Amino acid sequence: MKYLLQLISLNGLLLAISTVWAAIDISPKRIELRGNMPQTITISNNGDRMEYVTIATELLTNPGVPFPEEQRIPLGLIRQPTLYASPFKLTLSPQQQKVITLRPLKSVERETVYRLNVRPLVQLQGTSAEQAAASIAVNLSFSAIIRQRPENEKVLLDVHCDQQGALLTARGNVHVALKAVQTDTTPQGDINIYPGTPQRLQGRKITLPGYGGCHAGQRTENES
Repeated sequence: MKYLLQLISLNGLLLAISTVWAAIDISPKRIELRGNMPQTITISNNGDRMEYVTIATELLTNPGVPFPEEQRIPLGLIRQPTLYASPFKLTLSPQQQKVITLRPLKSVERETVYRLNVRPLVQLQGTSAEQAAASIAVNLSFSAIIRQRPENEKVLLDVHCDQQGALLTARGNVHVALKAVQTDTTPQGDINIYPGTPQRLQGRKITLPGYGGCHAGQRTENES
């Protein structure tokens, strides 16, 4: 019987999670802040039940890397954050939309990147025997990237070639957007190189459309 109750609770949790995924949405998922003008992100509840969400903002210290490698600092631990996001919690009725307001607190000298996470709270209903699995804060999150841009933008990419590939470094004060990058014969897709976060590409031939590339450790120009 105990195993059956645990199975029922687990099935209820999985159902609740899938319902939340289908219900909650945020827009836009990328936003750029310039100057001191506030902007907003809209949270939508597209489901047919009440949803409760928490909102947390984190500073990315190594933007541009794959998500599992990101290093993030919660906004509350930063002595002098450059923006403020509110509110921290929301209750959304079915088919309701609400907004999160992003307010710049001060200007930045180089592009600063934050990740805003909206996390739904999933609650399971059931008998007292099932309450051990109830009121679970699920580690799902719906994320938006916030780029706070400096007033005078400068885009500059340094490409250092060696026998193992290329080291890409943004020498300006905003990120460099690289499209259709390729290493040897393998497409790498689009890559963003941010100031302070160099990235290395491995391969004998590196193709960077619009920025040349590398071939056998030597710099090449005008590749497309």
